Amino acid sequence: MTWDLRAQVLQTLDRLRTNPASAAVALLAVLISLGLMRLFSRAQRFEVAGKHCYIGGGSEGLGLSLACQLADRGAHVTIVSRSQSKLDNALQELETHRQNPSQVFQALSCDLTDPAAAASTLRKACKATLSSSPDYLFACAGGCVPGYFAEMSAEQHWQCMEWNFRTCLNTVHEGVKAMKEDGKKGGRVVLTSSVLALMSFAGYSSYSPSKYAIRGLAEALRNELQLYGISVHLFLPATIFSPGFENEQRLKPEITKKIEGPDEGMKPDAVAKELIKGVERGDFYLTYEPVGHMLRNSRGITPRNNVLFDSFWALVGTIAFPIWRRMSPDGEVSKEAKRIRGQ
Repeated sequence: MTWDLRAQVLQTLDRLRTNPASAAVALLAVLISLGLMRLFSRAQRFEVAGKHCYIGGGSEGLGLSLACQLADRGAHVTIVSRSQSKLDNALQELETHRQNPSQVFQALSCDLTDPAAAASTLRKACKATLSSSPDYLFACAGGCVPGYFAEMSAEQHWQCMEWNFRTCLNTVHEGVKAMKEDGKKGGRVVLTSSVLALMSFAGYSSYSPSKYAIRGLAEALRNELQLYGISVHLFLPATIFSPGFENEQRLKPEITKKIEGPDEGMKPDAVAKELIKGVERGDFYLTYEPVGHMLRNSRGITPRNNVLFDSFWALVGTIAFPIWRRMSPDGEVSKEAKRIRGQ
């Protein structure tokens, strides 16, 4: 926290203490204003027809469903995964969604944990669409291997970090570099994390850390990539009934299943639709079901230090942080973006 932010928070706190009625009215006005802005704001344009959509992890599950729905809208689509056999089957399915002969569909085999391979694969995909960078980039690769912390080896924990965070980082890093070099404005980057980046519990010690890492990367990039006119979104899905879900259930400790309760997940097609809706709304955090919405607006499920004291500071933060974000992180980046454009 910077000293400027600390001063703003303390000033807000002092006003709340000396004149709570005025503070309450001010807070209500802020909340109403934000609600009206959201209600009447226009959704961001998300036109994919004729655009190159690059999907890391597109051979099955969410990634493949997303690829098919983007193809339905007329996009050029590249799907990337390790397994060539899965990619071949996915490409056949993708072809059934073709809208016109000019659409370019590619299925490229790549180990996305290898940064050099990830970079060369993305460049190869872009050449086929006669561009030097993708228009929209989706990082959907990953998987979950649940289990008790002490019963899994340290190597297994690091493997989960490789499968999830490393594949995401390598996919996004090369894509962003290409967009920056191309000077492409209006690009979109969507990182897929999980509601388990907003909370965690027994059985997910190997999985949640990688998803928290993706969340941290997305939050940093949301601010930084404004320098280049690139929008960033973080998708936080709940249970997806994908091909890997059955294996996940087989490995999952019974206590984890009890904590989760009855599965109320969704099929990949339905989840992909929610992802697209969130991008069209221009949201950063993309959630679509009650638990996700609640977690997005809370501090997870960890114990509070003091319910009243913590609730008070949450109220202060609701007022102070949006102001500070606009003035400092987003404001400073906006100034720098203008300086870069003026060079």
